[in-house]
Amino acid sequence: MREENKVAGELIEEASRKVQDLFDQLASTSDYVARISELLGVEQTSGLLGVEQTNVFSDRIDSHFSSITIESYKVFKNLCFDKLARINLVAGLNNSGKTSLLEAIYLLARQNDFNGILGVIQRRGKIPEERIQAEWLVNQIARPIAIKGVFDGKLADVTISVIQESNASLDMSKYLKSVEIASNFDNHKQESMTRIFKGQERVSLADSIKLLCNAIYSSPFFMNEPRHYSTFYHASVRSKSLPKIFDFIRQEIVPTISDIRLIVDSYRFLVTDSRFDEPLDLTSYGEGLQRIFFMSLLFASAQNGILLIDEFENAIHVDLMARFAPFVYKLAIEFNVQVFLTSHSKECIDSFVQNIDKKEDISLHALIPSPEKAIDHWETGGQEYSTLLRVADVDLRKAQ
Repeated sequence: MREENKVAGELIEEASRKVQDLFDQLASTSDYVARISELLGVEQTSGLLGVEQTNVFSDRIDSHFSSITIESYKVFKNLCFDKLARINLVAGLNNSGKTSLLEAIYLLARQNDFNGILGVIQRRGKIPEERIQAEWLVNQIARPIAIKGVFDGKLADVTISVIQESNASLDMSKYLKSVEIASNFDNHKQESMTRIFKGQERVSLADSIKLLCNAIYSSPFFMNEPRHYSTFYHASVRSKSLPKIFDFIRQEIVPTISDIRLIVDSYRFLVTDSRFDEPLDLTSYGEGLQRIFFMSLLFASAQNGILLIDEFENAIHVDLMARFAPFVYKLAIEFNVQVFLTSHSKECIDSFVQNIDKKEDISLHALIPSPEKAIDHWETGGQEYSTLLRVADVDLRKAQ
C-alpha cells in the first residue's frame, strides 16, 4: 500500500506540474486542444487497443548505444557498428544507405511501437499520414526487419514482419495484412500486432509499448513546415534552453534578433528583430537560420535519448557550420543526447572534428558499396580521423 501511495503521489505531482505549464503557456491562444496535446505529449494514434501509456524504460541512463547490428533492413545485411560515441557522423555518396541507417536506429529505439514504422514511411515518402494508402503501406514493409544493439549496457533487439492472419472475426473483404513487431530490452519482451485494412483505420493490439529512450528523427524535407516543431518548441520552453539558442543566433548569425515565438493558432514562428518595428515571420530569414533554429529545438525533446538528423548540412553555409558544430555538441552534453548525423559534405564532417576538443566523443562512419554485401562500412574515432585530416586531408566519404 505504501508503494502504491508513493506512485499515486508522484503521478499527481507530475500532473500538477503539467497543468501549471499549461496555464503558464496558454496566454492568448484559443487553440487549447493542440496545446494540451503538445504539453502532455499525446500522440494521435489510430485504433490503438489494449495498450498502456507509451513511455520509455528509464528517464535516466548512464550510456547510450555502444554498438548496433543491422541484421536485415533495406540495403543492409549483418552490418555492425561498434565505434559509437556521443556524436556520430555518417558519410557516403548518394544511395549509400545513410538515411536507411538512421531509420534502422530509430526503429530499434521505438521497440514494438508501430508509430515508429509509420514515421519512417512518412518521412521516406514525404507524405502526411492521412494520405498514406493501405496497400502502399503494406508494400513498404514487405521484407522482414531485424536490428539489435547494446543500449545503456543492456541488449536490445527488434524484429518486424508482415503476416497474413486467418481470423474468423476479421472482415476479410477489407483486411490486407498484419504487421507483427517483437522487441526485447534487458529481457523485457514486448509484442504488438497492427492490422491494416483497406478503406478503414488500422488497429494495433499490445499489452504495453515502451521505447528504449526518447528518439527524435529530423529530416530537411519538413523544414518548411513549422507545425512539426511546435512540440519541440514547448519542450525547449520548459527546459529553459531557448535563451541559449537565441544567444547563439545573436552571436553567430543575426545580432539584432532577441526572440522567436511560436503562434500556435497559425503554427507560425515570429521573430523579434530590433531592425524592424513589427515581428517578422521566420520564413522571411534565410533557410540556414531556420534550419539551425529548428535543429536546436530538438535536443530538449531528445533528453536522455537519441537524436537522428538526416543531411545535417542542408541549407547551412560552410562558414557557419564550423560555429554551429560546437553548439550542437554543447546541447548534446547538456541534455545527455547521443547524436547521429548524416552528411554529403566533407566540410560538414571536418567542422565537427576540427571544432570539438574532446575527440573521444566523436566517431566517424563511411558507408561503402561492396561486392560481397550490399553495403559495407569503415569507422574510426575522432582522434584518429583528426590526425588523418591534418596529415593527408582525408575525405571520409571516399574511405575504402
